[in-house]
Amino acid sequence: MGAAASRVRIGDLRSLGAPAVVEDADIYAANASKKAHAAAIADPAAAVLADDSGIEVAALGGAPGIQSARWATAADGTPLDGAGLNAALRLDGVPEPQRGARLVCAVALLLPDGRLGTGWGEVAGHIAHDQRGARGFGYDAVFVLPDGRRLSEVGAAVKDLVGHRGQAVRGVVPELRRWLREPAATGPAG
Repeated sequence: MGAAASRVRIGDLRSLGAPAVVEDADIYAANASKKAHAAAIADPAAAVLADDSGIEVAALGGAPGIQSARWATAADGTPLDGAGLNAALRLDGVPEPQRGARLVCAVALLLPDGRLGTGWGEVAGHIAHDQRGARGFGYDAVFVLPDGRRLSEVGAAVKDLVGHRGQAVRGVVPELRRWLREPAATGPAG
């Protein structure tokens, strides 16, 4: 990939010096797009990939949904663990058949010329009564895949293959590949 690889840099909003983004949209794709645009302002020559994700629990009418990050954080700002997440999800006493859930993710790929591509991924499962596994973060230790494993128990390659984020990213890969094959541009189109 040579020249194309030189056009890729891995970073986050902080490393780009981008402002913090308030995720106040009511759909995942809009929050992902807001983050991508914030990073593009900080580095207009960069291709930016941003995401927003959540967990939607059937017994809670799809909540916490877009509010998932807020539900996964204690009042003092520290991330909750599996037991704390289960308490935050308020599923005590909810029987197994009613603990269905899905993890969802939207990604936005914003290219320097202003093209915006989006991808979507979701994985169905259910919420366990306890936490298990040492890999992952957030809801991974309480989210049970259809095969019985937790997302926190599978390796990165499996998680990328079956997980909501991996699916969403694969949705924008064709557009990213097209951009990488194009001659390097000098800045945003105008």
